[in-house]
Order: sequence, then C-alpha cells, then structure tokens
Amino acid sequence: MTEVDLAGLARAETLEASAYHDPSAFQAERQAVFAREWVLVAHEAELARPGDGVAEQLAGWPLFVRRGRDGELRAFHDVCRHRAGPIVGAAEGGVSRRCATPRLRCRYHGWIYDEQGRLEATPGFGPAEGFEPARLGLEPVRVATWRGFVFVCLDAEAPPLGHALGRLPGLAERLPLERFELHGRAQHTLRCNWKAYVENYLEGYHIPYIHPRLHREVDVKGYEVDASDGVVTHHAPPSARVTEPVYDGLWAWLWPNVAFNVYGDGLSVERMLPLSPTEMRIDYLFLFAEGADREAALAMCHEVTDEDRRICEAVQLNLEAGVYRTGRLSPRHEAGVFYFQSKVRESLARA
Repeated sequence: MTEVDLAGLARAETLEASAYHDPSAFQAERQAVFAREWVLVAHEAELARPGDGVAEQLAGWPLFVRRGRDGELRAFHDVCRHRAGPIVGAAEGGVSRRCATPRLRCRYHGWIYDEQGRLEATPGFGPAEGFEPARLGLEPVRVATWRGFVFVCLDAEAPPLGHALGRLPGLAERLPLERFELHGRAQHTLRCNWKAYVENYLEGYHIPYIHPRLHREVDVKGYEVDASDGVVTHHAPPSARVTEPVYDGLWAWLWPNVAFNVYGDGLSVERMLPLSPTEMRIDYLFLFAEGADREAALAMCHEVTDEDRRICEAVQLNLEAGVYRTGRLSPRHEAGVFYFQSKVRESLARA
C-alpha cells in the first residue's frame, strides 16, 4: 500500500523554483526538517573504541558523536558554553570526519567537559559573580543506533528512532547487513539544492537519458517506485542482457535524506546534506562482504554519481534563471518525488 494519493499525483505540480534557491526557504527547511528528524551520521565501526568520535555539520549545526569509556555513545552540539568555540571541530567546509577525542577540551580557551558533557574545568578563568558551572554543560543531542548505523536527532520531543525508520526494518529484515564490513567514506560537493538531488534519486524516469551503463543493467520497463511510511523503494529488475549486474538488490530511501543501496555482496549508504540554498554534499558509506568485487561497485557508484551531479547542477541553474516556476509530475514515474515534496510541505506547515 502507498501513502501517495494517486488522484493527487495525477494533478500534482512541483514545488516552486524559489524553494531551491531562496535563503528563507533554506532556513525554514533547516528548522522544520533537519532540526526535527532523525539523521544518519556514522557507522558504529567508526566509533569502535573509547574516545572515537565523528564530527559533523548537520545543515549548519556543528555536532559530534563520541564513544565513552563506559561504551556508551553520546552526542553533543560542538559549541563551548563560554564563547562558542569548537570542542572537536569538523573539517573546513563542514566535511564529516572521524576523530579521536581523549578529552573534551574547547579549542579556543581550553574549557574542559567530562564525558557526560558536564563542565569540569575553566583554566585561567578567574572568579566571576554568579558563575554556576553546573548550568554550563554541553548541549546534548539524542543518539540511537539501528543495525550498526548511528543516527542523531536535535529535537528532544521527536518520536524515537524506531518510529522514524518506518517500514525500513521490515524491508531489511532478511538482509545480512552485519556481515558487511566498513570499507570507507566518499564525499562529493554539488552546486545544487539538496532537494534537487533527492528528487533525482527518487525516480528512474531519467535513467535512459542520463545513465547509459545503468540503463543496460536494469529493465526500465519494469521499474517501479513505492512510497509509504517514510520510505521510498525502487524495484528495478535486472536486464536480461547482463549476467552479473552490479545494481541488483534493494534501493530504499528514508525520509528525509538517506538511501540504503544493498547489493548481493555490499552496501552503499548515501546521505544528502544541505550546505547552503544552492549547495549540498553527498556522503557515502561503503560496506562490503568478504570477497566482494569492490572495485566494480565503487566504479559504478562513482560513474552514476558524476552523471547525476552534472544533470542536477544543470537543473539548478535553470531553477535560478527565472523562467521556470512550477512543473507537472509524472503519475507513472514520479510517485517518489511527489511523496518527498508532500513531506517537505507537511514539515513546513507544522513548523
């Protein structure tokens, strides 16, 4: 069953072009979507030992996740309570990075916090009237895991991660995700709004025109999209012309911005993060089973990503040109795009 109103889809217009470049739209989505939803940040293999951490810029919010000496994962806003200095600090441009943080010391003036985020020491600060260290701990961020994947949520009132995962756990129940070992990350910066890339991911309509090798791999006539319960799935039967297709498995996108692409012997997790109204970043986590043909999978992923990058950046230029305001969605091919745009509209309406 699908949550998409097919009658509504038959009449549907796209979001307005201004939603893809207006700074006020970008700020509204930061608050309505990324400040309220569970968002993937890492794999537990990146946080295996006490002190291991991942620093992140989540739609403009600096934060970090860290494994404590007690084995617990904790997440905090990466903002010192003194004068907003970084504790860990993501790399320039907000690129996610692994890090080791044996002590939580502000990099600006040296304030020290314990593993629970409590203010422990203020070197050289001096006496101050009404100064209460107990009220100046790091601001916490909720953190939870699902089958090795680490998610955070900035909203203390949001439902738990299990609710946000929707039907994904059922879809992945029989998939051996735990036998895949982390291979590494890849990151790509694109000159387009994050929604333009998400929408590109959510339809196969463009495959014959943008992805020649992928087109040979899949039977586009049998391509189907299902959208319900926070998840959009792609069903693309392999082409009869290919004996060992790379792209054969589960393609599942989870609201608001992550896709799990599961193949026979590997998995790529694709996260779409906004950087500005007209710039975004794709973060890949690659995991493979022992003996997998990693090079073939990585090469195919790089090729398809670059093809998508070129078309999404071209679309972005047209969205900003002032000619296009809204368009129509294909009832046959763009149920996933309609579902995503409906979720965006609903989130903004609730804000």
